[in-house]
This record gives sequence, C-alpha cells and structure tokens, in this order.
Amino acid sequence: MKAIVITPFLLYPIREIITPEEGDLIICADSAYIKAKEENITPHTVIGDFDHGIQEEPQGNFQKLLRFSSVKDDTDTMLCIKHALNRGANEIQIIGGIGGRLDHTFANLQALAYIHDRGAMGKISDGDHDVFLISDSLSLQKGKFDYASIFAYDPICKDISLKGFKYEGEHLELQSNFPLGVSNEITAEYAKIHVGEGRLLVILAKNETDS
Repeated sequence: MKAIVITPFLLYPIREIITPEEGDLIICADSAYIKAKEENITPHTVIGDFDHGIQEEPQGNFQKLLRFSSVKDDTDTMLCIKHALNRGANEIQIIGGIGGRLDHTFANLQALAYIHDRGAMGKISDGDHDVFLISDSLSLQKGKFDYASIFAYDPICKDISLKGFKYEGEHLELQSNFPLGVSNEITAEYAKIHVGEGRLLVILAKNETDS
C-alpha cells in the first residue's frame, strides 16, 4: 500500500506534485489538511500538535484526527510516517517538506532512513525535487529531472557505478564528509545507479531555468 504524507510546507499545489489514486492512504501533517481541503483532497487521517495558531479543534472533511501534545519526541511528519507504517504501507511519499526551516528539512531527510530501514520505500517530492535513499540498484528515466546528485548517507559507500550520466564510473567510493557526487547530468534515456555497500541519498533536480 502507498501512503501519501502531505506536509504544511508546500511551494506548489498538491496536485501539481502528485495525483492521489484510489487505494492510497492520505495523511496530513498538522495544518496541511487546510491545503488538502482547498484542493478537494480528503485525507484519511490528520495528525499533529496544531501548535501554530490553530487553537480550536481542526475542522474538515477527514476520517480521523490524532492530536498530540507539542511536548513530544517526534515531528508531526514522523508521526504520520509511523502511522503509515503501522497501517502496512510499503511506500511512503512525503509531499513538500523541503525548504522553509533547515532543521525541519534535515529531519525529513533523516526520516527517509527511518522508512528505508523498516523495509519500505520513502520519497520526498516538492515539485522541484525527488529525494530518496537506495542501497542497491536504480534506473532513472530522463525527462522530468535534469540532474541527479548522490551523497553517502553512511560514512562510506562502496562499489558505486554510474551509467547514463555526464560523469560515469565503476567501483567508485563516496564518503559522507565530501560531496563528490553533486549535480551529475542525466544524459541517457535511462540512467543507472548501483551501490554495493552503504546507503546513498539521491536527489533528483530540475534545471533552474525549468522551474
């Protein structure tokens, strides 16, 4: 099952980033339910502490509300992720969540590892980027995104191969203290990334002139 987690920080309308399909589990983090309502998207669950000016009980067309204290260990987005995993989701797409406060962006990047390490596929999509972790092989189709940056999420990632890029290579090694894999151009119709050891953070990005 696929879960869609909509975050409050969005640069584009939700439907420009994703079109929810029948069977998707839709979860709104905190005040994101307001933007979902504006686009006639009905979330199954709304989760958050609602500590940013929403004092009254949130109102909207949703099935379930889970309200938490603002004194907690989890971000609202992480609460949504845990709820999705508990519901059996094996794919979680986080909508928005990049930009705004840097600490929240970094928290969402760490949340990708939480999802990955529990056997599910996680992805952050904000309209300009797709971000995810891989620990094996990946095929990318040229089109929506022009660039792929790869970073070592673990201290050392080994046996990396890149094909279909401007800068290709075999048996490469990346370390988390040096951004060697930033901004590689996708040149082939299908580009391939493989990592034999470690987790790679992959960031797909549009050309700035396309934004």
